[in-house]
Amino acid sequence: FVKRITRVYYMYRYVVYDGGIKMSYQILKMIVYVFSVLSAMYGLSCFRFDQMISKGKMKQFYCFYIIASLSLGYLLASFILDFVTIHL
Repeated sequence: FVKRITRVYYMYRYVVYDGGIKMSYQILKMIVYVFSVLSAMYGLSCFRFDQMISKGKMKQFYCFYIIASLSLGYLLASFILDFVTIHL
């Protein structure tokens, strides 16, 4: 039982102190992903989908809208993160 607590403590210590740079990069990634998904939703809102949607199919449209915005946001965020972390 004592070894288990020590192991968890060392793992916690490693994550907090030794992984400070890694943790801040994870936070930066999360911020970039959220910003990218929101900007994809904003970009998709310029299309007039109400003219193309059949009556009674709003649930399917919202499912498509969420999947499309998540996909575009993921692609945009991956591009931004790859572009920023290129080492010459």
